[in-house]
Amino acid sequence: MPKEYKTIKKLVDKIASKNYLGDKEIPFFIGSGRYMEIRAKELGLCEEDDCWYYNNLSPYKNYKNVEGINLNELIKQSYLFNGIEAYAWRGIVWLSQSTFRTYGKDKKFLNCTIGHELSHVIFDDHIEQSIKLSNSLKEIENQNKKDSSSKTQKEVKENIRLKLSRESEKIADINAAKMIINAGYPKETCIDELIFLTQSSKLDADTETDSTHPGFIERIASLEEFIDKYDLNKEITEFKPYKWTWSYDSTSKLLKFKPEPSDN
Repeated sequence: MPKEYKTIKKLVDKIASKNYLGDKEIPFFIGSGRYMEIRAKELGLCEEDDCWYYNNLSPYKNYKNVEGINLNELIKQSYLFNGIEAYAWRGIVWLSQSTFRTYGKDKKFLNCTIGHELSHVIFDDHIEQSIKLSNSLKEIENQNKKDSSSKTQKEVKENIRLKLSRESEKIADINAAKMIINAGYPKETCIDELIFLTQSSKLDADTETDSTHPGFIERIASLEEFIDKYDLNKEITEFKPYKWTWSYDSTSKLLKFKPEPSDN
């Protein structure tokens, strides 16, 4: 098992020791990252909508050249020049290999990133966003019919979707901070991580209405408010320890966290 997967296993073990991560299997995958996708497009290996394939190539496999381009060398370059990347998609937690390099030897910040993506998976927030989106559209449907100058349904839907996404990101920040504090890290860890992320990735300070994520100022304020009110003693008292297992598929390069059924 590659060392980055071992790092995930170690960090999630610590998180799970003081946080219930649900009853569903959670897969983890490490990909090449955005830089790989961008360079593949620039080199003419793919069209705009097809380049995602290169983003998700495993850096732990060897590939044949494509149109004279050495993909293995591109993966090495992506590791060097890419930054911090992580997302949750269809129940899988995805991280770029370069994320581990960027965070360095001190992994407490990486824990916040993993906790953030775990929140998206555990709470199925994409379903909640879909429900909220549907309800919001129903509420404004009649208003739009009466107002001929109103925005098109497509524009309204996109604006609401982006707003709900920003709300979801703040909730995931809070859930990550909760997990990390419960696991024994200093309560300011995820605030410090967000500052580090903003500095290294040049995140916007202000929230933009066309963005899926809130700006740095809004995210920090949300985290600070949560931490100020959080009661760790109550949370730890209510936590019930549980068991889990790990499996790693060397072919698919997929690491899986699987909670065991409760005896209760």
